[in-house]
Amino acid sequence: MFKQVSFSDIPDVVVKATNTSITANSAALTCDASGVPDSYTYLTWEHTWPGHASVLRTFPGSEVLYLGNLTYQDSGIYTCRVENGAKYSRNKNAGVGSTYFLVQGKYLPK
Repeated sequence: MFKQVSFSDIPDVVVKATNTSITANSAALTCDASGVPDSYTYLTWEHTWPGHASVLRTFPGSEVLYLGNLTYQDSGIYTCRVENGAKYSRNKNAGVGSTYFLVQGKYLPK
């Protein structure tokens, strides 16, 4: 008789976003997680500026982060934190995914 072995791994996380401009009314950033088990808890979203460690804003965890009334100040690095109950991973960055999101300002011709 074989003993069943259960495997678990902290999820790998990829954040997807499409750069936009202030003329867009809103944007959605997606937090895609994959791991075993495949039941995820989305902990937080954090907004930082490249090269700065301090967090500008924190949002409640969710699979999709919606941003409205866009301004250039919404640009930056967005990080999603996810867990699934697993304690270990070979990937030291497991459970966390980030992307740079750009909101272009209004172009003023010369």
